Amino acid sequence: MKRNTGNTVIESLGAYLPPKAVSTRDVVAGCVNEVRFPIERITGIKERRMAGDTEFAIDLAINAVEDCFKYSKYTPQDIDLVICCNISHYDQHERYSFEPSGAIRLHERFGFDSATVYDISNACAGVFTGINIADAFLKSGTANRVLVVSGEYITHLTKTAQKEIQDLYDLRLACLTLGDSGVALILERSDRTDIGFQQLEMLTLGNYSPFCIAKATEYPHGGAIMLTQSAELSGVAVKEGAKHVCKMVWAVGEDSIHTMITHQTSKISIQSGIAEVNRILNSEKFNSENTINNLEKRGNTSTTSHFVAVMDHIQSGRIKSGENILFSVNASGVTLGTAVYFFDDLPDRIRKFQETNTQAEKIAPALEENPDYNIAPTVTIGSIGIVPGDIEIKKSTFDLANYAAKQCLEPLALSGDDLDLMIYSGVYRDEFLCEPAVAAMLAGDLSMRADVYRESGNSFAFDVLNGSLGFLNAIHTGVNMINSGKAGNALLLTSEIENNLETWPNDLMGIEETGAAMLLKKSEDGSGFGDFVFKKFPKYSNSLIVENYWVDTKPFLEVQRDERLDDFYVECIVDTVAELMMKARLDMDKIAKVFPPQISSSFIQKLTKALNLSPQKVVDVTPGRKDLFTSSIPHALHQAISNKEVAKGEMGLIISAGSGVQVGCVIYRF
Repeated sequence: MKRNTGNTVIESLGAYLPPKAVSTRDVVAGCVNEVRFPIERITGIKERRMAGDTEFAIDLAINAVEDCFKYSKYTPQDIDLVICCNISHYDQHERYSFEPSGAIRLHERFGFDSATVYDISNACAGVFTGINIADAFLKSGTANRVLVVSGEYITHLTKTAQKEIQDLYDLRLACLTLGDSGVALILERSDRTDIGFQQLEMLTLGNYSPFCIAKATEYPHGGAIMLTQSAELSGVAVKEGAKHVCKMVWAVGEDSIHTMITHQTSKISIQSGIAEVNRILNSEKFNSENTINNLEKRGNTSTTSHFVAVMDHIQSGRIKSGENILFSVNASGVTLGTAVYFFDDLPDRIRKFQETNTQAEKIAPALEENPDYNIAPTVTIGSIGIVPGDIEIKKSTFDLANYAAKQCLEPLALSGDDLDLMIYSGVYRDEFLCEPAVAAMLAGDLSMRADVYRESGNSFAFDVLNGSLGFLNAIHTGVNMINSGKAGNALLLTSEIENNLETWPNDLMGIEETGAAMLLKKSEDGSGFGDFVFKKFPKYSNSLIVENYWVDTKPFLEVQRDERLDDFYVECIVDTVAELMMKARLDMDKIAKVFPPQISSSFIQKLTKALNLSPQKVVDVTPGRKDLFTSSIPHALHQAISNKEVAKGEMGLIISAGSGVQVGCVIYRF
């Protein structure tokens, strides 16, 4: 069966709301200090659902995925890619999970045996960022079915804000508008162009990233807090976002759009957005009748808000089969996006299954044609920048990443204005920052088309999170974004810090505080990335667990590491490399250099022996350094290329391993 070449469609949609409803009046009454701001009147939010008693982020995601598969003809084993998109990773009471990723935890529950799985983060634009990535993988033929999921337990921010809000214009007020929920979507490629995503585009204006920051609180009671300059954030989102909406309206024609769904923050912001779009269109296209306001009983559910609204209005009968919807996306960062989606019969199918309390019949997907292996690479490395171990530099997320970025771009005489895409994959960051995406803030630092919306040539930024495997996931994602035509190049960045260094110096991760950058571009000479293989080994999923909680009024990063972890990595790498070499139809003697995880020299020696390799073939940059973690790949490649250890036309084997346990590897032709 040939691959479908039509639009990307939502094959199924699931949503979940925790049962407890809490009124705005009760939220305000729960504040330590009097709140004089008229939250309910300005926002239109009368109540929201709140988790945090027995359900947390991962539980909301699990319930949404279960709901999604009820209406799908597919099973978890049919999924090729899982992207987990929530901001919050509070998976237990007052414990924030860093490793393993949420996507791995979902794999443990559902068995996504055929799928590559990882998390992304992009503030409230997370789900649409996931959809945009999914669209790239589907268009490039790397995946046939993608699950995009978010379990958003964010009312922990509300509980922190209730203790801290001081006055009428407090930056923490927006925390009182939040609600919890989960959504999940299965996406696939249709053979039709009259349904599915007609338009889908996202962009980042990083100059405005300081307008909303979520991080660890500075107060001794602990927890996370979100600080929002609401008027400034809304001003940028409305003004610049409306321009983007109008571009999409003109692309498909005003009459083609029946309904608009904006990000659900407040009724004032929705009304302001309608007014600005109509002003630019010079019409009265949108109004309160054809623009959905879902705030009254849901609040701002962050990444899930658009599809919670869709599911609510499918259930009410407001959204019908054949409905054409324009989605307007805005988030801190500032990240903007617009999507135009033409529904097939999904609304009718969901209503039917809900009304009859039945589930969709499962149908084994037809075998699709796979792309030929060993085809010429299409995406190559343009440049690499690293933070050397011997320079004086502040060990902060942004100093390290910005230094590496400049080292990467300057040899090519490039600047931020030349970049189409930025992906950041660092896990451990300053102040336990969780919003906006670090990539969005770095896009502002590098002036990456970061000021205003452009008619063409906007850039986009987001984070990929998957432990030490994250950088290879970022490469894979960047390759697919370029191959699908969504970007002409991609700057991949990472940096890591030791969060416990100042407060708990005897309890460290053991990772190198460093950074690295890699520029991906279209290949013109046959060099570049070939076959990727990612494998998961859930029997070792608890061999590395990293969580943040508060001890003695200070945040503490707890690391639970099995002393056999290196042995698990070696075992799983040997298995994964064997599968890649079989897939690529290569013998190991065809590989000139091997680039293993740069954990330690002893680890690399153990792996070299297990793979039956000559030590001269294996790159080791760890002497004098700790585990290079997400920076392993660029540091190892940088040394080999700088020292001319590889020649043009030779092949290298890049290997990465991380919590889960997960292993990924790829063939690279120099």
